[in-house]
Amino acid sequence: MAELPAIRNLLPGRLSAGVIVYRGISPRPGSSLPAHIARQLELIRSAHPATPPPGFAFSRRLYRTFGIDPTKHRPSAEALWRRLRGRGDFPAVHPLVDLTNLLSLAHQVCYGLYDLERVQGPVTVTLGEAGDRYQGIRKDVLELCGRIVLRDAGGAFGNPSADSLRACVNDASRDILQVLFFHPEDPRQQAVLASTLASFNEFFTTTENRSFII
Repeated sequence: MAELPAIRNLLPGRLSAGVIVYRGISPRPGSSLPAHIARQLELIRSAHPATPPPGFAFSRRLYRTFGIDPTKHRPSAEALWRRLRGRGDFPAVHPLVDLTNLLSLAHQVCYGLYDLERVQGPVTVTLGEAGDRYQGIRKDVLELCGRIVLRDAGGAFGNPSADSLRACVNDASRDILQVLFFHPEDPRQQAVLASTLASFNEFFTTTENRSFII
């Protein structure tokens, strides 16, 4: 079992991070995640107009706090919403990823999802430095200088726009780190964290889980 690394937020006052750790995670017998996702996507399509819902404003404010243009480097939740609205496309990747993506649409919050076995030592939420980059998941190498990152002993491995291939989950992943990126003035933080944990417990079993905000 992977140890939970120390996690510190080096950007307090400008960013809040919700953290959930799931240990020994596996699909819950008898649950039907694909059917649930299909129903929820239909609700999202019918509920929201052609313009982005107001919840995305917090992610945009978060990016602008750090001088990042959210129209050039879109928060992952809004990018996924635009993909769903524009092409009707919701990528089926892996059950853990698919539920995380659905929750990011429902709550309009950026999520990161990582295999704890692939995270090396203490984690910090900080800003990328010159030379920080990583191979994205099905993406080119991402340049991260000046952007919000999660960093461990191996370097940057996460970002609210796109995660790294190095720390991504796969079929063998059992201990999971989930990070939610909030603007510190977003009043929904605790509610979104609780809803996320409840949704995962509906479709997956765990030997242990814990959540907190830093």
